[in-house]
Formats: sequence, C-alpha cells, structure tokens
Amino acid sequence: MNIDEIFKVPAIPSGRNKRKMPSTPDLQFMDKYKEALENSENSNQQDGPSSSKKRNVQIEEEEEAQPTPNYDSPDDDDEGRFFGGGLTHEQTDILDLVDQYDAEETEALTATNVKKLILKFEKAINKNQEMRMRYPDQPEKFMESEADLDEEIKALLSLTEAPQMYKEFVNIGSTVSLVSLLSHENTDIAIDAIDLINELTDEDVGTSEDDLERSEEVQASIKIFVESLLENELMELLVQNLSRMNEEEESDRQGVFKILGIFENIISLDPKYTENIALKTEIIPWLLKRLQVKEFDANIAYASEILSILIQDNRDIRLKVGELDGIDVLLRAVAGYRRKEASSEDETEMVENFFNALCSLLNEEENKKRFLDCEGIELMALMIKEKTLARIRAVKVLNYALSGVDGRDRCIRFVDIAGLKALFPLFMGRGYKKLKKLHPSSFNEGIDEVTEHITCILLSLLRSLKQSDVQRMRVLLKFTENECEKIDRLIEMMEHYESKDELVKKELEEAKSTLDEEDFEEYEADFYLRRLDAGLFTLQRVCLLLAALSEESKDVRDKTQMLLKRTGRDMHNVFKIIEEEDALMVDFIYLRRIARGENETVETIQE
Repeated sequence: MNIDEIFKVPAIPSGRNKRKMPSTPDLQFMDKYKEALENSENSNQQDGPSSSKKRNVQIEEEEEAQPTPNYDSPDDDDEGRFFGGGLTHEQTDILDLVDQYDAEETEALTATNVKKLILKFEKAINKNQEMRMRYPDQPEKFMESEADLDEEIKALLSLTEAPQMYKEFVNIGSTVSLVSLLSHENTDIAIDAIDLINELTDEDVGTSEDDLERSEEVQASIKIFVESLLENELMELLVQNLSRMNEEEESDRQGVFKILGIFENIISLDPKYTENIALKTEIIPWLLKRLQVKEFDANIAYASEILSILIQDNRDIRLKVGELDGIDVLLRAVAGYRRKEASSEDETEMVENFFNALCSLLNEEENKKRFLDCEGIELMALMIKEKTLARIRAVKVLNYALSGVDGRDRCIRFVDIAGLKALFPLFMGRGYKKLKKLHPSSFNEGIDEVTEHITCILLSLLRSLKQSDVQRMRVLLKFTENECEKIDRLIEMMEHYESKDELVKKELEEAKSTLDEEDFEEYEADFYLRRLDAGLFTLQRVCLLLAALSEESKDVRDKTQMLLKRTGRDMHNVFKIIEEEDALMVDFIYLRRIARGENETVETIQE
C-alpha cells in the first residue's frame, strides 16, 4: 500500500522532522500549469452544462453506492465500541506504517550512521565550493548546492542525541570543514554553522531530566570536539563574525546571540578556556563597544553576562578590561539607571551584570585608581541618594572601591563629596525596605547583605583615614551626633545577628542529641557555613565597629556600655565575638593604634 497515493502529499523528507516552506515555482512549472488550465476550460465548454450535471449525478450515485463503514462491528474494535479508535482496518494499517516509519527515524545513531551523515556533509561542502568556483558570477548556478549544504548542516543537529559520537566527527577531520564554514561568503551558511556549533556544545547536551550530569564518556567526547574546534581557530573566526553581522537583520541578530552562546558553552565546559577567549581574541573590545548601545535588547543583555563571566576570576583579564576603558564604559552604562528602573526582568539582570562586573574589576588596585579618575565614587554616591534599586547595587560597588591598603585617597574623596550624608540613611534602615517591597524578585541581596556592605565601608574609612585627617573627624562626628543614635543602631544590629547566631548554635546542640555519630559529624562540618548564612560575618563587623569606635570617643564608649548593660552584657560580649578569629583581633589592634595616633608616629619616623 502506497501512503503517498492515499493522502496525495509528498513523501516525508529523510532525516528531517521540521516543517519546511514549499519551493518557489519556476517558469516552466507556471507554463505547464497555465496550459493545463486552458485545456480544462476548453473541455468544459465542449461538454456543456449537461455533461457537468451528468458527472455530478454520477459522483453522487457512486458516493451513495459506497458501503458505510460499520464502526460497531466487533471485528473492527476488539475492546468494544467505546474503547477502540473508531478506525477501519485500512486506516489502522496506514497508521501502523506511519508508526513504523517514525520508529526507523528515531533509531539510535550508530558510528556507521554518523559517518554517513558526516560524509554527506563533506560532499555538500565540496559540491558547493566547486559550483562557486565554476560559476562565481552566476548565483543561480550554485544556489541549489547551497541549499543542499544548508540541509546537510541541519542534518548534523541530530548528533546532539548521541554526543558520545562527536569523536567520530573529529576522527574524520570534519571539524576543519565545519570551522571553515564560518568564513563562507553566504552569511546564512555561516549562521547555520554557528547554530550547529552552539547546539552541539550546549550545556544540556548529554543530560536528561533523570540525569542532570553528563557521563564521563560524553564529557570527554565533547571536550575532544571543542579542543579540535579551538585548534582550528574557532574563537578568532567567531569574533570576526560578530563584526560581520548586521544586527538590524533578524537572522544576523540571532547569529550574534548564538555566538555569545558558544562562548558561554565553552567556558562552562572548562573555565580554563576563559583566558584563551579573552586574551587571544578581540572579544573584549567588541563586548565593550556593544555595551555602549543605548537601546536594550537580548544581545546587549547577553554581552553584559559574558563580560561578567570573563572577568570573574582572572586578574589579567580584569587588567585588560581596565586598560580598554572598561571602567568608564560600565559607569556610563549604569548611569542610565540612576533615576529610572529597568523595565523588565531581563533588563534588571543586565543592570546587575553591570554592577557585578564593576565589583570584579575593583578587585585590582590598578582598576581602583581608574575608578577614582573616572569619578566612579561621585556617581555611586549620587545613586545612593536616589530611590531606585540601583542605590543598593551602588553600596556594594563602594564597598569594593573603598577597601584595600591604598584606599586613603578614595576614602577622602568619598567623605569630601558628602558620601556620609548619602550613606547613613541606609545605615539607619531607611529607604530600602520600600525597595524590597517594590522589587521582591530583584532584591536578591536583601537587607542583611546591604548592612554587611555598609559596615565594611565604615571600617574601610576608619582603617584608611589618619587621626589627623579632617575626614576622619567627620566620620566620628556622625557617630556622636544626636546623642550617639548611630550607636543605638549598632547595638540593635548586634542583638539581631547575635540572636540568629545563637539559634544556629542551639540547632547544633539539638542535632547532637538526635543524630547518630556519623550524621552529626556531617552536620557539624557545615556548622560554620550555617553561622555565616545566619549573618556571622556582619555580626563580627558590627562588634569590630563598636570596639574601634569606643577607642575613639569616650561618649561612644559610655553609650555602648550603657546599652549593653540594659541586657546584662558588657564589652566582654563584644570582644568574645571578635576573638573567635585572629584576623579580627589583628584588625582591632590596627584600628586602636590609629585611634591613639601610634601609626602616624611610626610613619613620620620612617619618612
């Protein structure tokens, strides 16, 4: 039985399940169609209306003569009238043939099948090259071979179902051919190759809902494939294509997105590739240029994410971005959100990428100097005053910017531009609670982490500013004004985080009495991490601030002792937290020496 005859449709194309647009009719087809139409009209005129009526009557009689299928027959429905499919034997046979075809299509790929796919792919490339060389000025001559090549590239997408077979692609040497397509004269073919590489290296390839991790065999096979691509200058050609694409065209815009996807796929496969991507190609200049486009779209959001990933853990890449004026580019990008909110979740994520990239860059002292020169401290102080979500991100950036052993110039600048006036309302808990209510999905860091950044900023000011600096006196004045209300806030913070810390300790004691020895050891191993999650880091900084400020001012010391005494505590409780870590005690001793002017005496003698 011929299925095509019954349904009157073209045969299903082998190796494809995707729907395709029908091919455009040529002139020869149109002439034949016109001729057949004229013959049909002439025939109708000769037969006249009576013959037409006869044909209609004959058709109606034939339809009446055809037997009506008996759907109630038990032969047609073994399980009863309401449990069967309601199909005749003929229709059932047709569906069985379709099912058989589908089963053949979904047959697991073997090494032989993969080799056939790859060889057809190579043949299509060679044919296209031959036709282009033979007819360079006659596109109609080589367009058919280009369509065949497009089809064979898409056929290779089936390899994603068997990533362990990627090594066959490498063994045959076809990675060279695949990478060469990135330089194809037809941009559509280059985009096809980009799409194929993106799909073959996708993070989800080799995983399933039941098994989220790749097997060692699949991981090794994908690495072999990627290594072969990189040896054939994949990264350089991808960056060239970024400059080649015209993002005003939809296909090119998607091509750019997929290229960025390839970068992310390769980095996630092994972070060691990050340095090759960032330092041996021109991707960083392209990303910085792309971030300067004002209009938001998916590609600028992806570019911000790729930049943030690249500079996350590598000093050389951070310095390169700094040398290419990356600090200035990012500051200009975030400045647009000083007074306005992002209009979507994707745009909000992009803004967070900007701020995260700034924080990563500020891990390097050289970039901190560039940040100061670009007036980044002034911009962050202005942002803190606004009622947008960016004020919270700005606090985090300031924490990174003011920290470090050489932070005196930056701390002086911050105080001189009235940064304290902008910072202390947040310190007192004003403003960001409303932001959290307005942006529950975007306010990821929360009040606790904002408090952590603020306490770190205040400690950086106390470490970097000398006792003789007028800026230091202004910081201390903030804690003594209004009857030392800022000390009330510090004690409130201490009580809040201390109660959370005590709760974690209590849970440990309960676990000790309920868990067996092996489970308790595992639980105890994470004890310190649980304390950190409960706010131990912030608690330590709050206690360090109380101890250091008490050394600076008698008024602060008296107020601190009075407030602690109300709850039956004293300064020993403060130092108990500090003494848990040697680094904190060293920090306190350093701050105490500054408060007593001892450090300045040592520096004067050395000079």
